[in-house]
This record gives sequence, structure tokens and C-alpha cells, in this order.
Amino acid sequence: MIVDVKKKPKTKNIVLKPQAKNDTVNDVIEKNKTKLFRHLLKTPKSDEVHVHSLSMIYEPLMILSGTYNADFLRKATHELSVEHNVKEIVFGDGIFPSSNFTLSNKLVTKMRKNTVKVELEEHVFVANGKEIVLDNHGELRDFTYKVDTKDVENYPNAVLKKNTVREFEMTEETAIKKLVKLLQSHDTFEEVRDLNESLIVDDITKIYVPIFEARLVGPKKKVKILRYDAVKKKLV
Repeated sequence: MIVDVKKKPKTKNIVLKPQAKNDTVNDVIEKNKTKLFRHLLKTPKSDEVHVHSLSMIYEPLMILSGTYNADFLRKATHELSVEHNVKEIVFGDGIFPSSNFTLSNKLVTKMRKNTVKVELEEHVFVANGKEIVLDNHGELRDFTYKVDTKDVENYPNAVLKKNTVREFEMTEETAIKKLVKLLQSHDTFEEVRDLNESLIVDDITKIYVPIFEARLVGPKKKVKILRYDAVKKKLV
């Protein structure tokens, strides 16, 4: 099956609002700045580590959803229960004998299960939907943020233009290929005919999360980056 990754829906942008105040962020950084420089159970003093810079960056996640559809014909055998005095079933051009035909009216005889196995073809339809979340490196992630109206910016594109935004390290086409690979990872259809397949990318959404990044300089001028999620209000 050939999938044209250039045929895609219009991408939607969602920008999450920062929930943490600057004073809170500064306090968290001040309390945790020395931990990154801990070495061999030894932690430097607070005055040995200083904050060189603090900035907020909008870091993106990409949510993609798609649907794989297929239909085909496959051979199958169905077992039908019939009355004790049914000898065979005529179905189309085929004649299918029963397993326990009898004319006896004895209760014991009539209680024996009389069945007919009918060989036919089934027209089968399969649908497989998937949603994936990728970070800016193209790695799969869980999505744990709320996107209610009160949690998102009203004018996302304007917010992104005014602030620093971390770009994706992959193209949308590469992200779609990851989705396609997952959608195609279904059970193989063996001994089928007239197989029709289609794959549709239903939705692409980019969600931008405000992350504070503090550039720290410690002993021997070592540099560390402390990251704080301004939505979840926790270090990451």
C-alpha cells in the first residue's frame, strides 16, 4: 500500500498558558540549583552556583491521529445446527451433508447434535485507529496536559511570534511516516482476495508547552541547565 504523506489535514496550533508565577520559578531554581552539581555525595554551597540566565521557551509536542481501513474476501467454514431429520443443505451450487442425520423419533436419537458445515466466503471489513504523541526530538511520549479552554491561549500564533519557540527536529512528513508505520502494524491477512486498503491521516495538532530554562554556572565553571515546566509547575 502506497501512502502519500504530503496529503495531510491542516495543522492546528495550541499554546498552553503558564500557570507558574516568576517569583515561584525563581524560588524553585534557587532551592534546586546546587543539586545538578552534586558529585560523589558532595554538593556545592549555594554561593558556588549562580544563575547565568533564565528564559522561557515554548517546547512543542505533536499529536497525530489516523485510520487504517481494509476490506477483503476470505474463505471460512461455518457450522450450522439443524434438526435431526435434515440430511443435507443445498446452498447455491453446493450440497452440504449433515453430521448426524436420522429418521428416528426416539428422544435419545433426537438429542444428538446434528450439524452442517458450510464452506463459503466472508466479506470482512477492518478499521484500525491510532493516535501518537511525539516530542520535538521525534520520540514517542505520553500526553498528560489539560487542553480545556481556560488552559490555552486565545491567540496562539500571536503568542508564538512574540516568544522563543523550540523547533521540531523532524518534519511533519517524518512524523506522519511514524504514524503510518504503527497503523500498518496489524495482523497480516492471509489467504484473502480482493484486498482493498486505505490509510487516512485524520488530525495533526501541535501543542506548545512553556518551559523555563535556567543556565547555571557552578564550580570549575561547569554549566548545567535546570528545566521547569510552567504548566505542571514542576522540574523536568
